[in-house]
Amino acid sequence: MRRMIAAIKHLAVTVRITLLAALVIALALISPTALAAHPRSGEVVSAELLGSRTALEIDEGGKPLFETRPIPLMKYTVDLYRLRYMSTDFDGSSAMITAQLFVPRLPSGEPCPVLVFGSGTTGISDACAPSRENTATHPWGYYKENMLAYAGLGFITVFPDYLGFDDPTRPQRYFSKLAEGHVMLDAARAVLAFASEEAAGARAAPKVFVAGYSQGGHAAFAAADLRPSYAPDVPLAGVMGFGATCDVTTLLKEGPAYASYIIYTYSVMYGTGQVDPAELLQEKWARSLAADVERMCVDEFQLYYPSDGAKLYTPHFYQALYENRLPETFPTVAACLAENSSGLSGHGLPAIVFQGTEDFVVRTPSQDRFVAALRNAGSPVRYVLLNGSRHKQVRTDGFAASVAWMELIASGAPPPSDGR
Repeated sequence: MRRMIAAIKHLAVTVRITLLAALVIALALISPTALAAHPRSGEVVSAELLGSRTALEIDEGGKPLFETRPIPLMKYTVDLYRLRYMSTDFDGSSAMITAQLFVPRLPSGEPCPVLVFGSGTTGISDACAPSRENTATHPWGYYKENMLAYAGLGFITVFPDYLGFDDPTRPQRYFSKLAEGHVMLDAARAVLAFASEEAAGARAAPKVFVAGYSQGGHAAFAAADLRPSYAPDVPLAGVMGFGATCDVTTLLKEGPAYASYIIYTYSVMYGTGQVDPAELLQEKWARSLAADVERMCVDEFQLYYPSDGAKLYTPHFYQALYENRLPETFPTVAACLAENSSGLSGHGLPAIVFQGTEDFVVRTPSQDRFVAALRNAGSPVRYVLLNGSRHKQVRTDGFAASVAWMELIASGAPPPSDGR
């Protein structure tokens, strides 16, 4: 009987919110500016219940993610939703976001902290959206299994696609501080609105954590930066970075394979008058840039583009980048890169940063400098060095510590600042 009642509630919510989606579409058809003018950022457009996973099923499904590492024993059954909500692009226009939502079934009335998690790089085209990961053919990160593991331990977990996916008017805003930060904060707003006893069968506690891996770390720290001005209503309790790439200029130096996607995105966002791929990339890469970034997801382009900047960049840009002379030599490019770096606004939020000692996408000395700057900006930071861990392993190697840290912060204990 309880399951039947819960199913009826879920159906009622889906129908009610889907009707809202139809209304939004109708308004957009009536007036091209209606969508941008009226829906509030973070407003839920639709929520579709997709199914559920028992604790045992989550444990079994997590084996490919955790590999030979200990698999944490799950506590709760988790309901899976496809959530759509409104957000705001870097230029102030409205956009609809698709997210995967994982809601644990806790004892009645027990509140759950909320975790918003940003994906690592998957690509720019719609086929590369994190929600479309097919682990049988293209295992980009076993992200669903990762999110289920957090939800199975008692966190309402939302995993949004970045702004631009499934949107014919714009590509993904890759490493756009504003677009990524808005998506993360609006995901929190949407979940706080949806996850009530009446709507989802679970109640969200007023404790929100933003987290992310690689690019997602950039997004999480962008959310921390933007919260005071964009979403002061979101009760952020802390921020977590797993191999976070927060300084975009440093990423161009240390991870050139990702640079073509950043350069392409910024040329679209700011125009070629500010960021011209032909001035930054060698002709063999620049001439087919748009076609290349649209056809390859991360598992392909990491092999396609060189990891040596000297083989990717023009000699002039390469020299300026590695000699730290971008502001003098490429001032508009330097300004765009600086504008989109994240984390060091002085937001003061507690943070935990995970860094693998064998990470060759984000180098440990660079992460050391970021953590030192984050502490100097007023945040208590727990810095966890994972000996022997590579970039793709930081999420699993840091999983147990991330859960313990969130539980500590959610309990009201003083946030630690230790490590390194």
